[in-house]
Amino acid sequence: MSKPSKRQVSAEPRAERVGPCAEVWRAARVEVAFKEEPEESSRQRTGPRLERRFTVARQLRGAYRYQDQWASVLEYSAGATRGGVSYGLTVPDVLADLTGREVVWTSHREAAGCFSSEGEHPELLAGDMLRDAQGHLLVLTIPSAPTLPDGEVSLPPGLVPGLRVRWEEAGCGAVPGARTRGVRLRFEDPRAPGAAASVAVGETGHFTWEGARYEVRVVRARADVGDRCGQAVFHLFREGVRVQL
Repeated sequence: MSKPSKRQVSAEPRAERVGPCAEVWRAARVEVAFKEEPEESSRQRTGPRLERRFTVARQLRGAYRYQDQWASVLEYSAGATRGGVSYGLTVPDVLADLTGREVVWTSHREAAGCFSSEGEHPELLAGDMLRDAQGHLLVLTIPSAPTLPDGEVSLPPGLVPGLRVRWEEAGCGAVPGARTRGVRLRFEDPRAPGAAASVAVGETGHFTWEGARYEVRVVRARADVGDRCGQAVFHLFREGVRVQL
């Protein structure tokens, strides 16, 4: 099962100097792709959520490269169905070897309304989660989550119960004419007082959740200068899951 095709290039990634007020931290990006044959199987989505439980039959690490990213592809088969989930990380990062392990991959995509004095504004709420057979979180990637005016960050409902994310001021002013300003993200486990981590764009933080240690990387964290929604993009990796080739 091959990853959706992308043009392969050989340019090496460039080092980035990123501050807490940066618009985006490119080196922290994670792009998730899913493909299944026959394609009709992947259209069997329950509302905004698609889930697959499978044993990783083969894992390709660094097999596909596009610009400064390469992919870790988890391939599986179930009867006549063959599929693959690809995690694209910045070179030289890849996922640890999961071959032979049973995992659960869940994808969530929906439009979420953001209410303000100007009315309702549509926002994208999306997340991809990889867990092991026992339900322990391995990777959480949030490609888009609205940052609300009251300080909360919306997460896909029920995707990661117990995880709370808020945004905090980072001393970043809004560029003249811009609608948003840079902020920090605070990750909390309400069930474990003191278990929290405050992370800005350009930082790699660590957070203990559900008894395990996680690496937190914030790609983007913006809050509106008024009362509309901004956007957060971030990832959690269970310690030891993100490795380098």
